[in-house]
Amino acid sequence: MMYVWKEWKEQTRGKGLWLAVLLLSAVSAAVFLQARGLPPEQGFAMLLLSLYDMAVYLLPLLCLFLASFSVMAEKESRSVLILLTKNETTASFLLKKSIAIHTVTIGIILALYMLFSFICKLSFSFSAGQFLSFLMGLGVLMLIFNQLGILVGYYSTSKMQAIGWNLFIWFLLLFLGDMVYLYLLPYVTYENVKIFAVFYFLNPFHAVQFYLETALGVFSLEHTSRLLGKFLFLSPQLVFPAAAVLWVAAAYALACIVRKRRVIHD
Repeated sequence: MMYVWKEWKEQTRGKGLWLAVLLLSAVSAAVFLQARGLPPEQGFAMLLLSLYDMAVYLLPLLCLFLASFSVMAEKESRSVLILLTKNETTASFLLKKSIAIHTVTIGIILALYMLFSFICKLSFSFSAGQFLSFLMGLGVLMLIFNQLGILVGYYSTSKMQAIGWNLFIWFLLLFLGDMVYLYLLPYVTYENVKIFAVFYFLNPFHAVQFYLETALGVFSLEHTSRLLGKFLFLSPQLVFPAAAVLWVAAAYALACIVRKRRVIHD
């Protein structure tokens, strides 16, 4: 609880979190105004999907910077060094810090979208189930990139290095990964399509979008071709949490491993 309160004070005193809130509010307002012409019955699902498509470009990058700079601030103030020389272990510190960052950042961003839902009720047929699926998708995406940001912040020895790693991870998962999938696509056959599907849905963007499109009723798993049906052999309800657990656990474990590096860069 002490870590959560400390993180709350640090994040709310800084400008990064409020800049993220401002950017997401402006983008959400623009998407809402553009979607007002859609039919009220089907428009809400399309609005949520459009909000997610826009948030994909901003939210992961914002989470990477907020989380990594929060850990960097702990290192610059030497509070990490003080904690680790006492009874605190690296794994314990990273766990408590992770919980604090997730609680504060995810809580504030999801609260923003919950306030936005009251505006949506004025123009669309509001569906609580669809909106909950939307919040879960954003929450898992933030969870993954927060944890990657914590790894970057703990590994990096300077803010410039952290900025470079943040941009590299964002570009790798959002753009470069899809280029690799497109390159491999001609080599995908009916026999190896399941292997391709596993690696495809390891990308958190694909896993969350697959879950969200099926949950919102935009994409149906019925009446698909044999090849597409085999490609989609994994259930969205399985892909979604599996990707989250895998990425969060891997980032946390890797951060614990890099403890051999100097925590403070003199």
